[in-house]
Amino acid sequence: MNEISKHIQGAFAKNRAEELGYDVWEHFVVPPFLEKLDLTSGKKPRVIIGGRGCGKTMLLRYLSHQSTFSKKRDIVPLDSLSHIGLYWRADTQFSRTMFGRGLDLELWSSAFEHFLAITFALQVAKSIRSISLSKLDGARDISLDRIAIDKLKAYNPIFIGNLELLEALLESQIFEFEMWVTNTKKVPEPLFLPGFKFVKSLISIIREQVSRLSNAVYFAYIDEYENLHEHQKRIVNTFVKHSEDPLILNIATKRNGMKTRSTVGEECIMDIADYKMHDLEQYILDDGFEEFAAEVLSLTLAVASPDNRPEEVQRLRDISMLEERMRSRPALLRRMHAIFPEHSHHELAVAVLITPGLRGKLRRLIESALRKRISAITPDKFIVNDLPEASIVSAALLNRATIYPEDVLREFEALGSGEDNRFSGETNWIHNNLIGCLLWIYESYSKPCPFYAGFSAFCHLSRGNLRHFLELCNNSVKHSQQRNAIELQPISVEHQAQAARQTSAAFLGEIKSFGKLGNILHVFVLRLGGLLSLAHRRPTQSEPEQCQFTVVGGQSEIPERIADFLSEAIKWSVLFVGKETKVKGQISQRGYEYVLNPIYAPYFQITYRKKRNLELNIAEFTALVSGELNEYLTLLKQFGETWSVEIGAGTPTIFTNLFEAEQ
Repeated sequence: MNEISKHIQGAFAKNRAEELGYDVWEHFVVPPFLEKLDLTSGKKPRVIIGGRGCGKTMLLRYLSHQSTFSKKRDIVPLDSLSHIGLYWRADTQFSRTMFGRGLDLELWSSAFEHFLAITFALQVAKSIRSISLSKLDGARDISLDRIAIDKLKAYNPIFIGNLELLEALLESQIFEFEMWVTNTKKVPEPLFLPGFKFVKSLISIIREQVSRLSNAVYFAYIDEYENLHEHQKRIVNTFVKHSEDPLILNIATKRNGMKTRSTVGEECIMDIADYKMHDLEQYILDDGFEEFAAEVLSLTLAVASPDNRPEEVQRLRDISMLEERMRSRPALLRRMHAIFPEHSHHELAVAVLITPGLRGKLRRLIESALRKRISAITPDKFIVNDLPEASIVSAALLNRATIYPEDVLREFEALGSGEDNRFSGETNWIHNNLIGCLLWIYESYSKPCPFYAGFSAFCHLSRGNLRHFLELCNNSVKHSQQRNAIELQPISVEHQAQAARQTSAAFLGEIKSFGKLGNILHVFVLRLGGLLSLAHRRPTQSEPEQCQFTVVGGQSEIPERIADFLSEAIKWSVLFVGKETKVKGQISQRGYEYVLNPIYAPYFQITYRKKRNLELNIAEFTALVSGELNEYLTLLKQFGETWSVEIGAGTPTIFTNLFEAEQ
């Protein structure tokens, strides 16, 4: 592989914000929704929600002082001092060590406040260093060693001297605190500082002594708030409720991660009254994920390229150029669609007829249907090279008891003659059934289905998750092995489809690490995916492309433990939830539809499109979540009988991997 190709490969090497460090300035694409966050004038705390990979951490690190005053940033706006970001990510393991272990809750609460004090005070000191080293006009006149901190000795006698010394003292305090938390019985208890009151005092001292910072406002961001222990969340909630200039506390959390809104007192924090909620995932989807994904990919490639495109890069990073970006988006999309081409529905159908193994399976499916219907019509009547879509859909139509083979053949011939017909006419058999039938034919085939290839397909599979999107692109590049490319060249549909299946399997395996229920979530996805895969093999394809479900049961309530499980599945973006749009039979529980994350679709060879709904009663859903293996297998058998699917011919995705996961 030559040097240029290494740059293309290297562009995708880091697809998580944590791998980029705290200064993400050169890697950040300003999202069109950034102005909705009201950064320059808003003084109300923000609660930012979204799943893994939607860009929460990237956004918060972009808003932090390390990126705002990045050395790589040629022009730092004067109004940057009105929003100085302080970033801290809650660490699950360390936060949990500050609880129990023979010490009372009051002590641990004081300890946690102290930890917040030294952590964010250190970030305040570091922010002054970032500002002083930046290209902000007049920044060189700001110096840590000229800012006296002697007023802080009222909190602790060691806090004397200047801000540069305080920075070193606070770093030492963090080390000492971590040692005490680890060895509470052996190390003396530190002198606790009063949380954000101490941080505000430090900010006031800086504002008094540095005229350029006299109106500076600090925004503290706590990332992964859901990792905090409940008593720590109450402390954070209290600071959110009482946030005011010069220090505003904000939090970012996964969906359903903010389970308590209680404070340390009797009050609770309330949306709108105490904070403003921002749903990052919804913003991304509403503003057009395909367009934003194209811009992110463009910047990713440009930054890694030895022939950097300064104008394009500048346009993606500058919020003042959003309007110009909107005008250039169509051309950028065309470029990305050219790199990641896709097959049209017609081409997908043609591929089946020209591939001996797939054409042979289609013929066997049609032949089996005709045999069941005791029809004398030969299968070859329904497989015509000039009518590939109709040929594929016929396999399902011939299995439907309400449609006679002679009727299907008559409509088939009408389509071929250009007359009115039910394949392309008002009934639209092709439109409604083609993809479902295509996935049915590809089931158990050795090569991946090209339905999962293409820029648009990758965006649908990612559903607002930039990490998933970039990994799909990354694996596509690896499969294409572009050894002599000056820049990224078009990638074949076949290589993209292989990448989609590989990426899907990798992210499926990652589920085991999803919090306290990771293993249960992993088995659940294998079971649900297996059931949906079974549904896709229904000979009639009467309900094609099922990837969502509702839990039905009249007016009865979902048991609490099942409700908690659903909440956890939504929190980790294993499932997405929305209001039910179609009600066919019983009333579903609380009117919600649940959709399996589409990134898992290629692994199970099911649709990623939100088309048809599968109804499950509470007992059936419980079997998927927590039933014994034999209960799940019984469930599969019941649905298999209902759908006329031969369970014995099951695919490895339903059985082999499931058995391995539950050993």
